[in-house]
Amino acid sequence: MRNIYNYIPSKGIFAMLLGLAMFTSCEKDFLKDELFSDDSVDFLYSTPEGLENAVVGLYTLNRNIYQDLSLNGTYPLILQAKSDLGVGITGEVSLYSRLLWGASLGDYGTTSGINAHWVHNYRIVDRANAVIRGAENLENIDEDRKNQILAEAKCMRANAFFTLYRLFNNIFITTEPTTPENAFDVPQDKSSEEEIFALLRSDLDFAIEHLDYNPAQFGRWGQGAARHLRAKVALWEEDWAEAAAQADAVINSGNHSLVTTQEVFAGELNHSETLFAINFERETIGGGSQHIMSWNMISAYADAPGLIQSVENGGAGAGFISLNQYMIDLLNEDPDDNRKNNTYYIFEYAYNDETALPPGKQLGDPLDLYENSETDQNEFMLYYRRQNPGVLKFFDETVEPTDRNHFKNIMIYRLAETYLVGAEAHMMLNNTPKALEYLNEVRERANTDPVNTIDLQAILDEEARELAFEGQRWFTLKRTGKLYEFLLDHMNNDNMNESYPEGNPKVLLREYMQNWPIPQQQMDLLGPNYPQNDGYN
Repeated sequence: MRNIYNYIPSKGIFAMLLGLAMFTSCEKDFLKDELFSDDSVDFLYSTPEGLENAVVGLYTLNRNIYQDLSLNGTYPLILQAKSDLGVGITGEVSLYSRLLWGASLGDYGTTSGINAHWVHNYRIVDRANAVIRGAENLENIDEDRKNQILAEAKCMRANAFFTLYRLFNNIFITTEPTTPENAFDVPQDKSSEEEIFALLRSDLDFAIEHLDYNPAQFGRWGQGAARHLRAKVALWEEDWAEAAAQADAVINSGNHSLVTTQEVFAGELNHSETLFAINFERETIGGGSQHIMSWNMISAYADAPGLIQSVENGGAGAGFISLNQYMIDLLNEDPDDNRKNNTYYIFEYAYNDETALPPGKQLGDPLDLYENSETDQNEFMLYYRRQNPGVLKFFDETVEPTDRNHFKNIMIYRLAETYLVGAEAHMMLNNTPKALEYLNEVRERANTDPVNTIDLQAILDEEARELAFEGQRWFTLKRTGKLYEFLLDHMNNDNMNESYPEGNPKVLLREYMQNWPIPQQQMDLLGPNYPQNDGYN
């Protein structure tokens, strides 16, 4: 359908381009491109080998938005910029924090970044639909092989539709792949919530039945990830029993376990806590191109005297977006919380340039030249740019510290979130002991004291500490009805909000903004009566 493929001239051309990015199916070559002499729609969707390669192509598409360097790599960080836990300091990503971008139909942030998320997810949907239809129609294929293809494609489709629904609300679902016959069919209305969630449940239940817990290759969907996503879908439906059952199944499977905080984001993320991650590999055909997510979220500490870029200080950083004071205070509630000790976050940048040490400073001392003043704009801007705590979750410790380009794998779903999903579900079922058990598993892993009471606020606080900047916070607050309230209370920091020339975003914020605007270029391709989200007309 033409609105899905904005800027894509035809299915045939797209299929040929996708075919050039297909991969072999053996574990060693999961990220290695393979050119096929019979690279065609018929080959991709009418043979087992072609379908398997088309499935791997879905993983390539899924990676695209993270490696898109448009607007200094802003696209994958829009959710983080719009959350209650970050502060937009400078650069393009901060324009989303300030509500200068992405809050109206006419602004450039909507026509660029918001539109990119719509197009990205609908492209995945259409390619998944083609794989699913091809597998369902294929004869003379081993049943297990067929179900594996279907299960992975259905996970991709469910994940994309679930993301679209949570971002845009007024979405349409389709299970039909684009063909020359239907390429210009136009959706006339949004799909109902009942239709959307029925498809999500169906896709994920099928995947759970047919996926193993331990995929043949790291980075593919497995049963643990499918169950985790199914639990998150159940939370949106307030089906607490289903959410609890799915979380319990993953936690008790024996296939996934929490690792130390030092290990969660180290190396390639190929460990027992990871449920689903986006794969990159430097200097490998098919390994993807670089992303600059870490660069956006590490302070430009090396602009301060006495510091140079180093692995110990988080590598290269521009300081465009970072932790706000609300998030910093949450982490500082327990002085022993080890998530801020250069594991998830970096709270101190150490002097490491002997030739330029300020008077009275020694190598290894923490940078402390700047104050987060409430009134002195020059002072607090220096603090935010150079000294504010940063995020290490996307940092590749193997690169040159001056290199902003990273090929670090990106965590999407992990077991710590499963524990928090389970904690909320069991709490809603009045199973307080189990809810506390799950919440405290996450707390104690972070070296914080266990708690003996639980409510939604306690879960939201722990989710903030554990999952900040992983792209989940906006969705959780929206689902629980807390998004508008928490943004009014915590978005950015007050001194920064007052400094924005276009005005304080807390004054600009409206409750309808919890749904993103459907970009005008997409509305122009939809039916004349297709509903825009309330507030944007």
